[in-house]
Amino acid sequence: MPKVIKTNPGAQNAFVKNDVRASAYIGGLGSGKTFAGILRGLEFSQQPIAPDTMYGPRGLIAAINYRVLMDVIVPEFMAMMDGTGMWKTGKKATSWYKSEFLARLIANCGCPDPHSCEHEVEVLLRSLDDPDKLRGVTLSWFFIDEGRHVSRLAWDILYGRLRQVGYKQAGWVCSTPNGFDWMWELFHPDSPHKLPDAMWVGAATYENTHLPSEYITALEASYHGRFFEQEVLGHFVGITEGGVFFEWDGASAIQDVLYDGTLPLYSDWDFGMGDLNVVLFWQLQWVEYKSPASKETMLLPVQRYVGALEASDRTSGEWARVFTEYCNEHFNGRHPSRNIGDPAGRQRNQVTGTSVMEDLSMHGVRMEPAPKRPVDYAVRIANNMMADKRILVDRTNCLRLSAALASHKWQLDPSGNRTSNTPVHDWTSHYADAFRYGITAVIPAIPTTKPEAAPREYEPGSVGSVFATILNRVDEDGDKWTGPQDTVELEWNPGVIRPRNP
Repeated sequence: MPKVIKTNPGAQNAFVKNDVRASAYIGGLGSGKTFAGILRGLEFSQQPIAPDTMYGPRGLIAAINYRVLMDVIVPEFMAMMDGTGMWKTGKKATSWYKSEFLARLIANCGCPDPHSCEHEVEVLLRSLDDPDKLRGVTLSWFFIDEGRHVSRLAWDILYGRLRQVGYKQAGWVCSTPNGFDWMWELFHPDSPHKLPDAMWVGAATYENTHLPSEYITALEASYHGRFFEQEVLGHFVGITEGGVFFEWDGASAIQDVLYDGTLPLYSDWDFGMGDLNVVLFWQLQWVEYKSPASKETMLLPVQRYVGALEASDRTSGEWARVFTEYCNEHFNGRHPSRNIGDPAGRQRNQVTGTSVMEDLSMHGVRMEPAPKRPVDYAVRIANNMMADKRILVDRTNCLRLSAALASHKWQLDPSGNRTSNTPVHDWTSHYADAFRYGITAVIPAIPTTKPEAAPREYEPGSVGSVFATILNRVDEDGDKWTGPQDTVELEWNPGVIRPRNP
């Protein structure tokens, strides 16, 4: 018996069964978007065949590029087709034309044996590297996967291909949201430019009942605030201008952040290389947070920015002097315990034979390069912290940092789509880069679990403490103690023994 493909109840089922010409399934990570898009296409392909024709409703499944098509769409399509009995010849080997990326399916023709009759359905699998190449196709339906990575132009071109006579026509897109982009504009009920009768279906990651609980827990640990709303809840959030730090809220983050002599002090450096040079001073504080999911107490970092310097065309000796003067004036002569800089600062000048970091070290400012990480690594951590209001900026000494974080942008195309993994290079990038270096080097990517207090029987002077000392003892060579060759002197007062459960 052919297998029956089932949908999750709720949003996914409503999307697959919808009866409108244009629809969008906008959901969180793992909410079954690709599955729903393909399943809707398979159902569309089984419309009753039109009179006087051999071909049923022709469809097209599209991905952003060839690699995604091969790695994501084709495997999912094949897995869903397996066991359904929908291959035209009854076998994948003779119904799937890999060289043409063409799948031949049975048609809803009413013939006694749909596998051997002349009627069939064609499904094209295509990449959208160049949407203009699809202008000549005639379709009954199409599906665009992960529409956040393509432009509205791709949608418009395919929407104009819905012209196969004798069949119902529809196009749909599935995606995780990416701000108020073209999908929000065309489908969301709040958009003033929504397509007539278009349908928007939103779904959170939680709606996919087939996901393992570990996946959900990992997402909850990795995403916070508006980023959590976008990637897990599937909500549109306001990053229409392509802001890198879209969680930045200067109204709450800008405060009177005073230097605290009891907290660690760090500095982050962006050298600029003939451009603007920036140094940021900040302190790290830890706060307790109880996770609603795991009930564990976490330690979350709070970054307190207490100072900043910027200049152009300043020598290493001048930078070291100004740096020292700033520390004397603002931090009572205390220097940061770590000075973290752009890894490019290790490159040696062909004239002097030394690097910027070496020059600064010779002038008393010891530098270390930040670990090399993708830009998105620090950006994600920063946005999580901003969402939790754990990045604070002093209104007197760091106001330019606030302006930079609020203005730093991704490179976008005319349709508002991100075109590069590198943000726009302007004055804000020097502050933002220095900001990222400190996060990459110091701040953990996930919360740190707070260690539980040791049982009271292990407190100094207790019986537990005596046995722990014996068991953990090492000899003069650093090896574990294995015998009573000599005595173990312990300070133990029997009077301080405490009951096991006080």
